[in-house]
Amino acid sequence: MWNFFRKHMRIIFAVTIFALIGEIFLGTRFYFLSNKINSTAKVNGSNISTKLYRSVYANSVKLYQQITNNQLSEKKLSEIKMRVFQALVQDEIFYQQSKLYGILVTNKELKTDLQNSQIFQEKNIFSKDKYIAFLASMQMTPKEYETLRKKQIAGKKIKAMLSSVVKVWGYELENALKKNPQITRNTLLQTKINVILNEWYSNIIKNSTVTGNELILK
Repeated sequence: MWNFFRKHMRIIFAVTIFALIGEIFLGTRFYFLSNKINSTAKVNGSNISTKLYRSVYANSVKLYQQITNNQLSEKKLSEIKMRVFQALVQDEIFYQQSKLYGILVTNKELKTDLQNSQIFQEKNIFSKDKYIAFLASMQMTPKEYETLRKKQIAGKKIKAMLSSVVKVWGYELENALKKNPQITRNTLLQTKINVILNEWYSNIIKNSTVTGNELILK
């Protein structure tokens, strides 16, 4: 079941719904927007559009239904709403941080990303028809989706940059092996990276202002 989920994660824009870094609202200044405002959220003043939120939410619900093969309870739907909201906020936070570090995504990088995406390929070749069909299913224009992908690629770049400076020292591996003889250096490294990214992200989100549309998130 979870292999199916991982296989189709890119359908929902590769949003990290189940792997959020840190407790996203821990210490965050979170407010509700006026219900008249046409956005789902603002992250440090930047909008997350209602259209984007609803598109990702609708596809997340479809994916869950495929996984569970049944209808979802109101409780589960509410949980999906909040997870989608959190994931979109996380994407925006990483994008904002990437700009502070001067990280850019070129049109060439975007083109390569789209062409290498399996969901847009037919016999291992990029299919324009599949791409157009995907955009139609998401009710998005090419510009809307490609702007989103650029943001997400920038976010991936900053995570990769931060991860690249993390090292596992000899004494750390020795201590870890005493507790778990089966552990490998790579496993320990990934664990250390996750902890450092979690702390980094938590510190940023605590100093961010996140606002949400109460009507949409009910």
